[in-house]
Amino acid sequence: MKIKTIFLIVSATTFLQAMPLYLSLISEEFKIMLISDAFSIENVSSGLSIMFDQFAIVVSFIATGLIFLFIGATSFSDINTLKRLSFLFFVVMGFFALPDLISFIKGDPTAPLPVILLGLFSVGLLFYGSKKGVV
Repeated sequence: MKIKTIFLIVSATTFLQAMPLYLSLISEEFKIMLISDAFSIENVSSGLSIMFDQFAIVVSFIATGLIFLFIGATSFSDINTLKRLSFLFFVVMGFFALPDLISFIKGDPTAPLPVILLGLFSVGLLFYGSKKGVV
């Protein structure tokens, strides 16, 4: 599989992973639904809402930055550079996906299951690209 195609696919999956956070920044109702689902509470306090807003802003900006890195990496054409970038992105996305995976395994509140699966898919795809990717 072409590494540049992998980078574009991972860009799309990263956008989909961050979509709930983007929506929570726009929609107060969606934000309250996410908080209520994650923490199993009915009434969301203003402090919790402010804390979640900060979390959503930070993580959504990080995800947006990663998307631009993946798209920017498609400008390289050397196979060794692309494979090295794919491995480095594998490491970064692994650490990006790890907290949700650990929380899911422990049974703690975490991201929705599709978000976790998209993260693992992206990590696997980037590792594949670092080993067997082509130009």
